[in-house]
This record gives sequence, structure tokens and C-alpha cells, in this order.
Amino acid sequence: MKDLYYLALMDIYGNMLTAKQRDILADYYERDFSLSEIADNAGISRQAVHFAVKQAEESLADYESKLGVYTFIKELNGKIRMLGGENSESVADLEDFIRSKYGTVR
Repeated sequence: MKDLYYLALMDIYGNMLTAKQRDILADYYERDFSLSEIADNAGISRQAVHFAVKQAEESLADYESKLGVYTFIKELNGKIRMLGGENSESVADLEDFIRSKYGTVR
């Protein structure tokens, strides 16, 4: 099974990849093509596609480790869900969380 984590990272950081990396990852993750199908369509070897996918995944993971947008969104979604629950946090607590990660909200 393909890792949906990289699909989410593509949504966030996809424009930071090269056009070729974006195309190969889109074929692999969004269109669910096999490595052989991508290789045939791109006119390259299956091994070259495998290498390109791994390199692009490493780039996406590196962007996330440096920028942390995916992690921030995941944490923010958890806090938003808690706003309606029994252990409700206030909007001020949510703003404090955002400020702690990215500075002034206003």
C-alpha cells in the first residue's frame, strides 16, 4: 500500500519539486500507476522511476522536517476538534498554540 503521508506532503510542498518529480509522483500516488507504467509513459527505465520516486519522497520529507506545515495542520486540526468536545479549549488557547508555532496571528 502506498503511503498517503506523501500524498499529503505533495499537496503542501508539491510546487517545490521539479516538474518531472511532480509528474512522476502524481502518476505514482494520485493515478496509482505502477513503476513499469510510469517508466513506459516517460520513456525511462523502471529503476529510474523508482529512484525518482525515492528522491522526491526524500525532498518532501526534508521540506516537512524544516517547515513543519503538515505537522502544524495535523496538530491544529486536533485542537479545533477539541473546541467542541467535553474538554473544550478556548479560542484564546488555540490562538496561543498558533502563535507558539508561527508568531502573531493578527
